[in-house]
Amino acid sequence: MTKTTTTSLKTILCPVDFSPSSEKALIHAAERYAQHANLVVLHVGHPASGDHGMLLKEQLHHFSRFSDMLSAYDCNIRFAVEYGSPAEVIIRYAKSHHIDLIVLGSHGANNIPRLLVGSTTETVMRQASCQVLVLKSPERADAVAGVTRQNSAVL
Repeated sequence: MTKTTTTSLKTILCPVDFSPSSEKALIHAAERYAQHANLVVLHVGHPASGDHGMLLKEQLHHFSRFSDMLSAYDCNIRFAVEYGSPAEVIIRYAKSHHIDLIVLGSHGANNIPRLLVGSTTETVMRQASCQVLVLKSPERADAVAGVTRQNSAVL
């Protein structure tokens, strides 16, 4: 396992789907890394999800709320919106923008291997060319499994 030091990180990518688990991951990234690195908040929309103008207004609303929330952390922050398959877009974005660390939340899925980390998170962990920090939200997975697990892991 590689130990992450904040002084060597330059750019942190925090993909968000506006769920509580992605918000927790964003706050963690800001608390731990914001003073030492640039923070990029990426939302990946589905390309066929309707009126992009209306969706962009909704995304900007969320980004505005995140901006207010993150102002306490003195973040150098950028917001980005891309469209496509979330895992593919995150991996491609990280590579093309020379991301040093991806911080994302996981809220689980519906089969055993994906229960712990979710399909998007699982794919990003396996295929990303940089370090990945996964913060698992215990509420959903622990309720299903009936156990308490460690809240984060560096891969």
